Amino acid sequence: MNIKKYVKFLGIIIFMFILWKIDLGEMIRVLSQIKIFFFVCALALVFPLMFIKSFRWNVLLKSQGIPYRLSDTYKVYMSSLYFGFITPGRLGEFIKAFYVRQDKDVSVSRGMSSVLVDRIFDMYVLLLVGTFGLWKFNVLGKLSFTYVLLLVLIALIPFFLLNKRFMRKPVNLLYRIALIKKHEDRIKNSFNDFYDGVNELANPKLILGFLLTCFSYLLFFFQCYLLLNSLDISINFLNITLIMGVSNLISLMPLSISGLGTRDAVLIFFFSFLGFDPEWAVSYAFLVFLNFFVFGGLMGAVAWWLKPLRVKNFSSAPGKRDKISGVKE
Repeated sequence: MNIKKYVKFLGIIIFMFILWKIDLGEMIRVLSQIKIFFFVCALALVFPLMFIKSFRWNVLLKSQGIPYRLSDTYKVYMSSLYFGFITPGRLGEFIKAFYVRQDKDVSVSRGMSSVLVDRIFDMYVLLLVGTFGLWKFNVLGKLSFTYVLLLVLIALIPFFLLNKRFMRKPVNLLYRIALIKKHEDRIKNSFNDFYDGVNELANPKLILGFLLTCFSYLLFFFQCYLLLNSLDISINFLNITLIMGVSNLISLMPLSISGLGTRDAVLIFFFSFLGFDPEWAVSYAFLVFLNFFVFGGLMGAVAWWLKPLRVKNFSSAPGKRDKISGVKE
């Protein structure tokens, strides 16, 4: 029995168990009192949030000498989110590398380097915020060995990224688990192309990328705070920032689709620290799901319709391409 095949459904199982255990009538009552103004404001901020993230990726591409119009970058980024929301651990977002292959005739491996660094920015901030959150809520214990070890690992991530010998195994693993299993043999031979792409990104513009990441997450956490206000939940901005940092960090693990179940479990756990019943946590998780995943997914679907991926052969080397409507395996 292949356990890995079923791990991605773990979050769904957790979600169904949570719904079975909580009072659904109370959850409906909580949601029925939603303040629409705050919810709509949170929805509206999805557009600038995605713009900042797509601008960050545009900066990375230009660092590699790959000219990409900002409007096209926005469409591609939104399309990748559409696939990211429906894949475990949001691995579908790596489809951006194939857009670069299609639009700029750049190898998939070189395109993958900017996509990976773009994702590492997010992971870096979430690790910082999430680790601090675990410490503040005394989950790891004050200044425990685990906490200190995590901080050291966070600080070393950029050095690991730029170390070719260290990167070889994780990059090969990435190629196996992303949306390119069928082409694993060909892409394995493109490691040097990938690493050259990473090297092109090692410049002062990474500081701008990190600052854009921080700004985008401030906006994201403010959206989360607005959703709290829509349910009239009295949790301060710092606490919800730390809670959502932990939640989003765990959602990066390929255990569920769109964080269903894992996000709910994390919120129930932390909301209990602050004296809130599970029904309030699940109601809040439902609004987060609607705001970022349903609405964001619809935006991504429109972007995919406006700019579909038309690459038939996902070879890592540039060259002749056959075009079709969409992605086929």
